[in-house]
Amino acid sequence: MAPPTTTTDQQTNRAHKATKSGRGSREKKKLLQSKKSNTLTARHNPRAFSVANIVRTQRTIQRNLDRAQKKEYAPLSDRRASRAEEGPPPLVAVVGPPGVGKSTLIRSLVKFYTNCNLSETTGPITV
Repeated sequence: MAPPTTTTDQQTNRAHKATKSGRGSREKKKLLQSKKSNTLTARHNPRAFSVANIVRTQRTIQRNLDRAQKKEYAPLSDRRASRAEEGPPPLVAVVGPPGVGKSTLIRSLVKFYTNCNLSETTGPITV
């Protein structure tokens, strides 16, 4: 175990090597001269607070806006209550080529007017 240090024992560190040439030296000399002559002006670095990757920043901003919009809550009105007195149409014919959503349309119409899900959409359907 090392002996405890007292206040009289001061550690002396070696100073950094002074810059004698190059850009750093010139800047330091200018700074010292301006300090001596009291002409030191505040320097402004326009790139100090800029964004490194603008695409990533735009993506992050858009994601945060989308998440904030998701949190907004608008209660859905019950569409069935407004059409309860009307009832379903007397006859609906759905015709079209394969893969355009005929069965999906029929299922959604049945669910809209009866509030129950339809498992098969083959043959005539009576509501």
